[in-house]
Amino acid sequence: MPALDGVRVLDFTQVIFGPAATQVLADHGAEVIKVERPGGGDLARAFGPWIQEQSLPFASLNRSKRSVVLDLKKPEGLAVIHRLLENTDVLAHNFRSGAVMEKLGLDYEALKERYPRLIYAVGTGYGSQGPYVERNKGGHESMAQALSGMADRFIGANGTPQRLPYTVADFNGGMLLAQGILLALVARGRTGEGQYLETSLLDGMMSMQAWTTSKILNLGDDGEDDGSGGATHPRGNPLDGAVFRTVDGFLMVTALFRPFDRLLGDLQEALGIEGLSGDPRFVTLEEAKNHREALWALLAPVVAEKTTDEWIPLFEAQDILVAPVRSTAEALADPQLEVNEMLIEVEHPQLGKMRHVGTPLRLKGTPAAQATAAPLAGEDTEVVLGKAGYTATEIVMLREQGVIL
Repeated sequence: MPALDGVRVLDFTQVIFGPAATQVLADHGAEVIKVERPGGGDLARAFGPWIQEQSLPFASLNRSKRSVVLDLKKPEGLAVIHRLLENTDVLAHNFRSGAVMEKLGLDYEALKERYPRLIYAVGTGYGSQGPYVERNKGGHESMAQALSGMADRFIGANGTPQRLPYTVADFNGGMLLAQGILLALVARGRTGEGQYLETSLLDGMMSMQAWTTSKILNLGDDGEDDGSGGATHPRGNPLDGAVFRTVDGFLMVTALFRPFDRLLGDLQEALGIEGLSGDPRFVTLEEAKNHREALWALLAPVVAEKTTDEWIPLFEAQDILVAPVRSTAEALADPQLEVNEMLIEVEHPQLGKMRHVGTPLRLKGTPAAQATAAPLAGEDTEVVLGKAGYTATEIVMLREQGVIL
């Protein structure tokens, strides 16, 4: 039985941040009911690429969920929500402002007495109060990267800061929101009471930088990079994530976790060269930082003489971390993913077999639920309402009234 079997989630989340959180819950057995708006549903449904008008990004983040389409501007639509809330454990949303739920009478303050066991989980851009909220500033992946200092540490080819090319803030925020929900479920098991919880894109991006922030907060900002970015940063270890061209691609080398003079000896052995160990320019890590360009100039021509596959066993024989630099498509073909059961297959009602990257969590005693395809908009409305006690006649009436679609 999956770990969250019997847990019901009423999911108002959209796009990436919130759906990434509720995906964790759905993967592990929770009944996640997506509440979608008429005329389009989750905003992510409009993001391509598509197959037969089905959004692939949406499909990847909404596996094993159910979809109901409700017009919440009508009192009958809100009545459906309250009927569902009678047996709901978690309500989640990531609307730009809490005012959206307040206008519907679905904010936490309005619900907490009526549903005392309800866990109310909110993902925001910056938090639920403060200057950004007061001016209704929109939250977004790129805003979180810029405001947190993350983009400043990722310098592009043109010499200016730039956004990291993946949705780091959204997925990190989603995992934090899922953690908060799970913590609240554990706490409710002890106290019997639900609670409000939140996290934000900005908070998540700050929490990722503990290596850097601890230095600044306790020693001040001396204007120098702390080196945690490795070879790509001016004061980073030049052998921490250094990338070299090989005959047929690129190789990333990370030589760490032992005295620097010994590292150079091991590196010499792997490369089959002499002259690194004992060179006054590289005798210590600090000297190597000051002469990083010279060090790379010595290493690059040697690495360029062999293929990536030829180099890997030579480096690994000296216990030097090494890996080919792959494209995402190449990474998906790694047999390790099959061993880890990371690639899953689901049956879509319109598209047939679809493949996705599945849950990265493996629980031996309570394994993840069998994945199902992301729902079509409103696909499960009748089933969900039926389970909530609505009769077939009542469901027909709601459809005729335009409350459900």
